[in-house]
Amino acid sequence: MQTHTDGSASFTSGGIFFRGVRADATQIAGLRQAVRQWLGTLHLEPDHEHDVVLASYEALANAVEHAYSADDEMATVDLEVTFRPQERHLEVTVADHGRWRDMIHDPNASRGHGLALIRKLTTEMVVTPGSDGTHVAMRWAL
Repeated sequence: MQTHTDGSASFTSGGIFFRGVRADATQIAGLRQAVRQWLGTLHLEPDHEHDVVLASYEALANAVEHAYSADDEMATVDLEVTFRPQERHLEVTVADHGRWRDMIHDPNASRGHGLALIRKLTTEMVVTPGSDGTHVAMRWAL
């Protein structure tokens, strides 16, 4: 499987893993495509596949937008997607290595709903900000 990422990638029947991918829009678009292609091999319900792709991409976009300053040349993200067929669970983890930056809230803005969207699309979601970056863990019971 070919992707458009700078970081290292690993593909197995149980998951896909990307480390050190440049945190910019073109690179995470390649990750979205890789997730979609890999999920296609699992033969999931189309709604589940759509939810996983959308939530994963939203978490990646949040990392790009909120974890780093626009001029940070070292900004990277990691993505891990695993499927446990015996348990019928699919898990996605998105991690950045930046700092959580709250955006200024504009009451007229239509932005800022990414985490709420992810929460609605997943069975379970946990956001863990820390000194080494933010980790978003998403889980689906299939």
